[in-house]
Amino acid sequence: MATTKELIAVVLDVGPSMNQAPPGTATSLQMALNAITMVLQRKIFSESKDEVALILFGTPNTANNLADDESYQNITVARPLGAVDFDLLQYVQNDIQPSNLSADFVDAVVVAMDHLNNESRGKKFGGMRLIMFTDLGGEFGDDQLDDIVASMKASSVQFNVIGPDLDDDDGDGDGTAAGPSTANGHVKEKTPQQKAGEALVKYFITELDGECYSFREALPALSFFQSRNVRPTAWKGSLEIGSGLQVPVAGYVRVVEQKPPSFKTCYARDMDAEFTSTVSYHLNDEASTEIQTGDLVKGHRYGNTLVPFSEDDLANMKLKTEKCFKVLGFTKAEHIKRSHYLGPNVMSVVADKDDEAAAVAFSSFANALYETNMVAIVKRVTRAKSNAKIGFLSPHIKSGYESFFYNELPFMEDVRQFTFGSLPIKPDCVTNKKHEPSKEQLSIVDDLITSMDLTHGEAEEALKPKLTFNPYLQRLYQCLQHRVLNPDDPLPELSPIIADYMKPPKEVFTRCEEHLDKMQKIFKLQEVVKKKEEQTGQSVFKDGGDAPPAKKPKIDDDLGGGMADLTKVKVQEVGTVTPVEDFKAIISLKEEDRFEEACKQMQKRIVQLVMDSFGTQFYPKAMDCVKVFRQEAIKNSEPNLFNDFLTEFKTTLTEKNRENFWDQIVKENLSLIDRGECDESSVSKDAASKFLEKVEKEESEPSMQEDADDLVAMM
Repeated sequence: MATTKELIAVVLDVGPSMNQAPPGTATSLQMALNAITMVLQRKIFSESKDEVALILFGTPNTANNLADDESYQNITVARPLGAVDFDLLQYVQNDIQPSNLSADFVDAVVVAMDHLNNESRGKKFGGMRLIMFTDLGGEFGDDQLDDIVASMKASSVQFNVIGPDLDDDDGDGDGTAAGPSTANGHVKEKTPQQKAGEALVKYFITELDGECYSFREALPALSFFQSRNVRPTAWKGSLEIGSGLQVPVAGYVRVVEQKPPSFKTCYARDMDAEFTSTVSYHLNDEASTEIQTGDLVKGHRYGNTLVPFSEDDLANMKLKTEKCFKVLGFTKAEHIKRSHYLGPNVMSVVADKDDEAAAVAFSSFANALYETNMVAIVKRVTRAKSNAKIGFLSPHIKSGYESFFYNELPFMEDVRQFTFGSLPIKPDCVTNKKHEPSKEQLSIVDDLITSMDLTHGEAEEALKPKLTFNPYLQRLYQCLQHRVLNPDDPLPELSPIIADYMKPPKEVFTRCEEHLDKMQKIFKLQEVVKKKEEQTGQSVFKDGGDAPPAKKPKIDDDLGGGMADLTKVKVQEVGTVTPVEDFKAIISLKEEDRFEEACKQMQKRIVQLVMDSFGTQFYPKAMDCVKVFRQEAIKNSEPNLFNDFLTEFKTTLTEKNRENFWDQIVKENLSLIDRGECDESSVSKDAASKFLEKVEKEESEPSMQEDADDLVAMM
């Protein structure tokens, strides 16, 4: 694999123009040193292999290989090309001083190029870069520019300039133009020398396809620390499709949480001293008897009993698996719920780069899924004897490449079942009707969401993940860097740039402020004031001393009290005496989800009450059960439990000659739950209405039940 190491020459102007600024503002040299410090910090914390050289021009002394009595004067190679360390960082922060002499920045570029070419011989590297920090206030020569540019092109050097603001409009006709900006936004007027220097820099940038940044652009971008870049390691395998097709693929981690650097335990009196740690096990007895490691065994709790497992048991209980990446089937992309995305990372899967036939098969497979909006459900075993995972492959097709994104999916044990009441988002939904928002409230929330759109206008989207740094990591690196350079000083305050990063973008906040004011008026909130504790005899005549007062027992307003509460037991089953209360008690249990079980019990009780009823004796109780069952099915988004039961129950009533109970269901309009009442339902409103139509039944001999009904009528 080709190396990505870069050789960098930092060229810094320390001449007199870099040290001029109005009182209370940062000079160009100070801002340049801050920028260089940030560049070096990023290299250190990312554990970069890049090598950096530091060249100063405008120094009182001269120290470079090209210098003679007339040329390349006042240019110093302060630090030869080498790995970045804290010595270089401390030198930049503490030892660089401004000078009263100016030097030719073109000569400084030539010296930097000569140094890079000489020091790069015999080294493996991916590219060379020259970064120049200057305000272009010094004199320069323009001899042999074409030769210099040709040499830089031949070496494939990337050229960057930080300092001048080349985008300022200097054609206003008043003879003035904006110079380099300072830290507080003050802009100096450009001198004729700076204008001439900018023209020459533009020539370099145009010919070398370079880039130029002002200090106000560079400092925020460089103020963030970068974590260590890890070379991607491919997970290689074969994508199995069916029994006869295997496509060699490679998987690379695309997204994974960046962990903070771990702290190492050190000896406080000597940070370089080495020590070892040992672990021992002891019984919880008076003698704290030590236990040898060989006498230990792992145990798994089964109820209140610990079940021991030996090392052989643990080895034998593992699943015998082989490495695989197998397609189990396909489904529509919308069937994969966003809440079911699982796993510690996202993997990008591509075809094996050394297999042309695999690339063709991979491309066909990816495009077929993309065109049909499908995803592949796959089984993945990373290596032999490891646990099997289930996930899905979604096609990701760009103009330059094709790949799949692999995300893990949960098993049944991984999904937590929670039920929540929903708001009435549809006009014909009767659930939580009292919480239905008004049209005005809905409108103002829509306006708020529109105003807070991060893609508002033509500007680049704000808070893009690839451009958004983790504030916790940035703060950690800030404190670590400060402690290294200032071991005796307290930790610094949070950087303003990091603090601003944890706030909404200013443009977004400005746009939404008007709508937030309207929301405060439309959504009226009332402060809940804690009631003042009533003064009782206990508080007046309490015993003296410093002991805290006894806690007052919590009493719920809904409790009736008395012997009924003392003898109350936990409901385990829906009974026939108080089925509605039993059903509600079971589904309200917080420690476990028994909704489906309670629904099945309620179905049995409804059928039992109707079939065992003497005439219409138990019909009212059964009707209450049907109503409650239907309401809770809607509230818990489980319409199929009720719809399936009612469909079967209708047939049962017809077969058992209990049409009179069905007539009461029709009268109460207790039909199937349609999509208007619950989004999870597959029944339309028309189908629900037709369901209540009575089914004609062929006449048959009178049954014993009909005779009993006639007898009751006569009595």
